[in-house]
Amino acid sequence: MSDTLPEDTIATFNAIANILLRCFVITVGAMLFTWLVVFILGDVIFSIYSQLMEISRKEFDLFFLYTMTFLKALNILFFGIPFVAIKWYLRGNK
Repeated sequence: MSDTLPEDTIATFNAIANILLRCFVITVGAMLFTWLVVFILGDVIFSIYSQLMEISRKEFDLFFLYTMTFLKALNILFFGIPFVAIKWYLRGNK
């Protein structure tokens, strides 16, 4: 690949990479906020859920753990990996 990309294409890739990075950071912040709320108000949230459906505390905790793990995986898959791929491509194309 001896041909370099036009400046406007590089600028577009950089803009997309910056958007992906911001999305990644916002999602991590939202997950940390959710974890903090459940950590502080876990009993209150559990009592609300247990009134709506028959669920044990262990099932509630597992549901929260699985949900956070799923969101982390999606965050990495949709925002983290594309960001790294774009930056890697631009670095190799200089």
